[in-house]
Amino acid sequence: MRRITLLSYCLAAALLSGCATNTVQLPEYQGVGGMTQWDIQPEAYLYHYEHGFSGVDALGYDEQLQQVWSRLGAAITCRIDYDKPHMIQLLMQRFGEKAITHELNGIGFHNVQSRKVPQFCSEARINEITVVLQRYKQARFN
Repeated sequence: MRRITLLSYCLAAALLSGCATNTVQLPEYQGVGGMTQWDIQPEAYLYHYEHGFSGVDALGYDEQLQQVWSRLGAAITCRIDYDKPHMIQLLMQRFGEKAITHELNGIGFHNVQSRKVPQFCSEARINEITVVLQRYKQARFN
């Protein structure tokens, strides 16, 4: 009887240990080159979203522009409304490029990448995006 009880406790502990967290742990990323891959991994995208798109990972675009695009794409992912045509006009005035570049290579690209990151739209991230959108509406992209 004691063996069955002890075995039951061990089995329950083993099963519950796998249920301890709902947080998805992404693999570790080295910080360079991940944005140049054909299939960008979520951990690479999240790293650059949080630390900046620089060097080869800026993909030939202005690093600041990549950051702005990433927040605008994230807003779409997290269902935060903004006036995209107006924002694209502001981006063209500040950074140049054609509207289609801002729409597809920029905002659309970052929307696709942020959707691949598990639990991307946390409350903290939604708050951060909401605040930054207020600055962007005033053409303050720094």
